[in-house]
Amino acid sequence: MDHFELIKDSILSTIPGTSERALIEQIDITEEEGTVIISCPSIFSQKYLSRQYKDIIAQCIRSTTQRSVDVHFCVSSRKKPSYRQDVPENPIQMTLPTLTAPSITNGLNLNFTFDEFIVGRCNAFAYEAALAVSDEDITKYNPLYFYSDIGLGKSHIAHAIGNKALRSKSKIKVKYTTARDFSQDFVHSIRNNCLGNFKNSYTSSSLDIFFIDDVHLFKNKEKTQMELCHVLDDLMSAGKQVILSGFRPPTSMTQIDKGLRSRFSSGLVIDLKRPDNHTRAKIVRHKARKNEIAMPDDVVNFISTNIVSSIRELESAVMTITAMSSLMKRDVTLDLAKELLEGTLDKQLKITTPYIQDFVAKNFGITKDRMISPSRKKDVVYPRQVAIFLCRRYTKESLQTIGNAFSRKHSSIIHSLETIDSMYTQNLKVKREIDFLIERLDAEAS
Repeated sequence: MDHFELIKDSILSTIPGTSERALIEQIDITEEEGTVIISCPSIFSQKYLSRQYKDIIAQCIRSTTQRSVDVHFCVSSRKKPSYRQDVPENPIQMTLPTLTAPSITNGLNLNFTFDEFIVGRCNAFAYEAALAVSDEDITKYNPLYFYSDIGLGKSHIAHAIGNKALRSKSKIKVKYTTARDFSQDFVHSIRNNCLGNFKNSYTSSSLDIFFIDDVHLFKNKEKTQMELCHVLDDLMSAGKQVILSGFRPPTSMTQIDKGLRSRFSSGLVIDLKRPDNHTRAKIVRHKARKNEIAMPDDVVNFISTNIVSSIRELESAVMTITAMSSLMKRDVTLDLAKELLEGTLDKQLKITTPYIQDFVAKNFGITKDRMISPSRKKDVVYPRQVAIFLCRRYTKESLQTIGNAFSRKHSSIIHSLETIDSMYTQNLKVKREIDFLIERLDAEAS
């Protein structure tokens, strides 16, 4: 093994992130006249690694070579492989309307832009990758797969890519959909004998960028998964950009076909983590500015310190304070913030994992001990899964901690969350039942 391979191994062992490691695997390391050259496969890779990890990479080089060297990042001149040979040099494409008029076909939310996406260490990699997709060709990392818990920005960043791409490229063809809508359209096309129309709307001649959200909801839909495989193969073989998002990384979705999971994970898989306190404060200040309200630092710190579960809840807290300040004609102060958010904060303290376990057990007419027992009977499994779902919704506990409380492995907790999430979106009876439980839980904890 030469010293350049040793350097790369050192970098890989130092940078723990899965997504970042995927970039490191792609670099070439050489040396010219005492300068170590880091050749990256794309502008995105070069920008991101030089911005975020230049010092760490330089330290790994010094440690391995035992000497001080300069480090230079560049883009590799190696030609990218062609994904399709029969595409004309200047293909004729339909011109889409500009963003001044809402689109009824591409599915994008025009409010989700990069300007509205607040960047912190929790999501910097996702942000840089998304910018690169909208600005340049990085199909080397196709597909791009974002995953996170609910309310952390994975849908926002996907919409932002499409909105920016449409602004900068007038002839680009973009489509955003969800797993639920894709599945329903597919089933509808079969029942109404119009499968050809469905297939035509997802061909490489119809799309340049394809987004599909909530892919974990494809679980147990064998025919729909097979159709999605065909769609992804057609688009990616033609060099079209595919962007996916889900609740969990592809490897953990055991009820998704192995081949489809392989396609999901064949590009760049990026985790959007929960924002730290500094990023939460940035989000609060940004939302306050958008609402043209002066929010003192002590109020910003109070909100960002106490509302930690999701970005949506942070934004909701700011909106509550903004609205009530206007209606009550009171300045935004720490006392007002504490008064308005008292119920939310008290609820956070009261609704713990044991509280939820007792609440769910009582509502389903079983004992708490039976609910957390190893039993696999339907009348136990479903309440247990609902309780796990509510624990994830209401508490700050990690999946491992929730698993310990239910005497379940991490994989079992993920399965429970995905099962209830899927049932909630596709089964009206389950949705009504869980909404009723949430309403009662909120009322009891208030």
